[in-house]
Amino acid sequence: MVNRRELLKGALVAGSAVALGGGATKATANWGMAEPKPNFDGRLLVNKPHAYKVLEQAGLDGLIAVNPVNVFYFGNHLGFNSKMQQRNASFAVFPRDKNKPSILVVGSGDLWTISRANREYPNIIPYSVPANWQDFVGHDVADETPQAYPGFSEIWSQNAAGFTSFEKNQIAFEQQFKNEFMPTPEHALVKALKEAGLEKGKVAIDDLSIRSTLARAGHDRTTLIESDNIFRKIRVVKSDVEIGHMGVIAKANQTAAMNMLASLDVGANDYDIDHLFRLEAAKQGAMSTWLVGGSVGGFPDGELRKNVPFLIDAVSQINYYHGDFARTIVFGEPSKKLLDRTKLLNTAWHAVLDIMRPGVRYSEIEKVARKAMAGSGISVPPVGVIPHSVGLQHTDEPYRDNLAFVVKDDLVLQENMTLTVDFPTLEIGWGNCHLEDLVRITKDGVEPLAKIDNPLIIL
Repeated sequence: MVNRRELLKGALVAGSAVALGGGATKATANWGMAEPKPNFDGRLLVNKPHAYKVLEQAGLDGLIAVNPVNVFYFGNHLGFNSKMQQRNASFAVFPRDKNKPSILVVGSGDLWTISRANREYPNIIPYSVPANWQDFVGHDVADETPQAYPGFSEIWSQNAAGFTSFEKNQIAFEQQFKNEFMPTPEHALVKALKEAGLEKGKVAIDDLSIRSTLARAGHDRTTLIESDNIFRKIRVVKSDVEIGHMGVIAKANQTAAMNMLASLDVGANDYDIDHLFRLEAAKQGAMSTWLVGGSVGGFPDGELRKNVPFLIDAVSQINYYHGDFARTIVFGEPSKKLLDRTKLLNTAWHAVLDIMRPGVRYSEIEKVARKAMAGSGISVPPVGVIPHSVGLQHTDEPYRDNLAFVVKDDLVLQENMTLTVDFPTLEIGWGNCHLEDLVRITKDGVEPLAKIDNPLIIL
């Protein structure tokens, strides 16, 4: 019979083999995003009615997405050049005018990927490279547009008799844009702004470098308002497509965390627990984003010890959407103090679940949780009560406007927000506890996105 320590070692060896297959490097080159599953819901992600409402309230005519997270949200695509972390590789342009088109700007090679993906896209404007760039060396010709090189397939030799069905479709798809390639991303973006009716509009951007990008293409007629927060205000209320993604990752992330815990034994260190979670996340088709094991700084003794309570806070992603799950764990018999602490967190969480609905503020959530803990009859240690939205980013929510630094906002819950409430409590020299689950805000309450069960796991 294999004991738990042998199981742990075996799992680590298997995990090393998986990591050597390229998973670690891909995570770095992909902006922390794993490729979507084959059964990815291909509809556009953006919640258009909510986006129009946010833009109207802000007095904006539209937006330009530069950050790959926002480009994916508005354009349903993460380009090859973005995966290589190239600057300004893709853009998404979204106008407030419903009669104008949304546009995705991509490199010519991305058309091959797009042709194979069963997804809904905005209008596409592709770019290649300048064919006559030598003519521009040492000359002030910002108002002139270089000639664009042909499409990706025309650069390479072709053996038509050996074309696969995929290659035939890729070339046919590319041919639709034969006379529409722009020579640079900058020139493609200028064209996108014209077609979206934003050439002289007031537009939100998420990266101020876009100003110099447009200037290089001889364009300075669009008023650019730097506001990452506008994008966050739009993304905080999820579309039904996004809610589907959140349900998938919430369950997978929780399963990966629980399976990881089942493989642990006394003596496991910080690397072990992180490595096992990456392995278990991969088995669920997810990619580990990060794992807090023991405490923020890892296990206080450097390894898991018997009868010392520790926390896990596990985050992974599928289809670019994030799960978030936390529990308290102990190896051995839990003390009365530990039972009281976890009961306290559970009391606070269920009190909050009873009042969460549209119209409730974050501050009210904290007030209700603290009132429930104070009335529990249990001594209350310092406990965090931290509601936060989760989605394309772990903390997928807007912050306070009109400040020179980021401060958490006292948000009002809206239907179809997906969020959690963190309940961490740390006692240096004793142990640490935590509890959090993902939920969706419905019209009159909450819907758990994964199982809400015992806050204490005894191994």
